[in-house]
Amino acid sequence: MIRRVVNFVLLVAGLVLSEKAYSQHGETEHLTSDSDKTLFGKVLQSGEFEFHLRSYFMATQNQGSLLDYSTWGSGAGLGYFSPRWKGLGVGFSGFFVFRHFENNVIKLDPTTQSPNRYEILLYDLQHPSNRAHLDRLEEFFISYEKESLSIWVGRHHFNSLLLNASDNRMRPNLFSGVSVGFKPGRFGVKAAWFSHVISRGSLEWLSVEESFGLYNTGRNPLGSSEDYKHHIDSEGIATVGLDFTSDRLKIESWNYLAQGVFGLSMIQAKGQLPTNSGPQVLWGVQGFYESAVGNGGNENPEKAYILPDEKSNGFGLQGGLKWVNSQLTLNYLNISDQGRFLFPREWGREEFFVSLPRERFEGLGGVDVKMVRFDQNLIQEKLKIGLGASYVNNPDQDNLRLNKYGIPDYYQFSALADYRFGGFFKGLDFQLLVVGKKATANQEVSLENMINKVNMINYSLILDYRF
Repeated sequence: MIRRVVNFVLLVAGLVLSEKAYSQHGETEHLTSDSDKTLFGKVLQSGEFEFHLRSYFMATQNQGSLLDYSTWGSGAGLGYFSPRWKGLGVGFSGFFVFRHFENNVIKLDPTTQSPNRYEILLYDLQHPSNRAHLDRLEEFFISYEKESLSIWVGRHHFNSLLLNASDNRMRPNLFSGVSVGFKPGRFGVKAAWFSHVISRGSLEWLSVEESFGLYNTGRNPLGSSEDYKHHIDSEGIATVGLDFTSDRLKIESWNYLAQGVFGLSMIQAKGQLPTNSGPQVLWGVQGFYESAVGNGGNENPEKAYILPDEKSNGFGLQGGLKWVNSQLTLNYLNISDQGRFLFPREWGREEFFVSLPRERFEGLGGVDVKMVRFDQNLIQEKLKIGLGASYVNNPDQDNLRLNKYGIPDYYQFSALADYRFGGFFKGLDFQLLVVGKKATANQEVSLENMINKVNMINYSLILDYRF
């Protein structure tokens, strides 16, 4: 990989130097003219390079004799994004990673035989022992943007309430396909069709059907030893989103279709109530409904992602106060016991009001969550502090129908400090994240359901630099 990185850097440096030399030669020989400025090559030369450096230290401390984990990795990326020509633009980017240090990351816990959960997603989940070739091509697209219309074709970022970058490891999720956006005013619409995805913790672009099961598949609700990995039939993901935005209100609705597998609709409204003095009043409402499509991905229910007749629904509430530099919210989520909420973790992070770092609600039904969150801006908004605490009441750990991963009831606490530098170091961002999860005292928890799930603390120290 070192050789490829060196070649890549030399190539970029050569391009930049040759462009500079060409420009100087043209000035000396007086060969340039005004007509040259309209040439396609001249337009491309005025594009922008984006450099990204990232360093990430993560550690997980488990209870008792269960394995602890830690690792430090760093990486760098380069992207090129052309200027617009009649609305058209192109772009590409890539990133490489070095594994400097690690402790137990690829080792199975001797007691439970459980693999690492958090740290391995900094690198290559499909090939955990890979240390030499941690590089990947990310964006590669052609786009059109003019006035209120945008069209993106190829490999690019896409963000919505469920399908998104989930950018809290070394590299984010990206999607390959076509996305279209149209926002002439306060109303907007987005639509997309994706056939491939590259997930965080992966170096390979996978077809949508192969992306099912890249992460832990959990337990089969029928009690079978079979799982859905490599057994799903699907042509891709389709999504349509509608939104309305005003000064004090934002409404967005998203409809997702995993062809041949499931359909899910989610709506969210958030707003601020006007006040004559004092803090602003915040409110929010969200809800979703999900059902299987066809046979749930495979005609054999034991190998389907979702059972053919499975349905799920849930709702969330938010209320709070907002001052000039701080915000306090109370949040709630309820998922019915009719079925499990299912949306592949490989495709993004769910943005429920109760969502905190290092946990998901995918795979759960009959869950009740209460969360309080406080955010504070300091030092002219350079430093942001975020504190959160939640109580998650899950179905019984042995309930295969509603508890995909055997997660017990637990309390979760998170603390995030995010400092964005200015001046000479503008573009540098420092983050410290500490997350703790503790099982409630009214239950017995097996070691298999404890490791990397509850009675643990996860630490992350991140440095980002973009220029």
